[in-house]
Amino acid sequence: MIDLKSVASEIREIVSERQKSLGLVFEEDKHVYTMNGKKNYPSVSKVLKSFYREFPLEEAALKKAGGNPQEAERLKEEWAAAGTYSTNLGSRVHYILEKTLIENNGGYKEVRQPIFDCDITQLMKSDNMIFAGKRYLELMESRNVELLDTEMVLGDPELGYVGQPDKVWLTMNKSGDEFGLLITDWKTNKKKNFQETSYTDRMYEPFEKYPNTALGHYYLQLPLYGKLLLKMLEGTKYENIKLYGCIISHLQEDTFFEEYRVPKEVIDTVLEMDVKKYIKK
Repeated sequence: MIDLKSVASEIREIVSERQKSLGLVFEEDKHVYTMNGKKNYPSVSKVLKSFYREFPLEEAALKKAGGNPQEAERLKEEWAAAGTYSTNLGSRVHYILEKTLIENNGGYKEVRQPIFDCDITQLMKSDNMIFAGKRYLELMESRNVELLDTEMVLGDPELGYVGQPDKVWLTMNKSGDEFGLLITDWKTNKKKNFQETSYTDRMYEPFEKYPNTALGHYYLQLPLYGKLLLKMLEGTKYENIKLYGCIISHLQEDTFFEEYRVPKEVIDTVLEMDVKKYIKK
């Protein structure tokens, strides 16, 4: 019988040694990655922007303001404040759930506490999402998976980018004779950001069949993390490990969650493509 806990510990050590050899570090306060002495490697979040049209902020604000420049500026400030509000809420949810997860796994590392400032409404909403996240962790436990790590700092000069997945797990295949990687990520966006409308456009090639929504972006985000981790394991005893899947867990204000599995064709495309060819300079 395969001892997944021991495997997870070994892989964490391998990745740690690889990080040291690359000089790969992440500065939380500055949100800056350094690899091989350089700070110009794009994160997965930036890489994603090569595959979709970004929200036309100026155009949208002016249109909604009826052409009034002053009103357009007011709208942009309002939207920016709403974005900060959501970021604070999400940071608290992620931090508390990660802390809970690490404590449930023996407290093998300290959890970095991000900077967030939540008002009473945010505290109430985030508490509901945290409850949903803990229910999701119970579901994951029932699936007999083993936590590999949270917020694992990944990067590779050849691939040309860096990033940190929320959670990476080890899981057995259906026949129980082989294990692989499972990447999951919890999201706290509003539900409407996951949905298409009549105005929703498509993402860029080779993902043009998928909608330019938050969910469409996440479909690419998680496999990009997987690609980095597989690359960092090359030349080790785990170089043949496979990425079995990627799951997005959408935590909601009503204490429920929805699970979205990244389509296999997206995972396969990301693993096979040369990401550098698509990265915006």
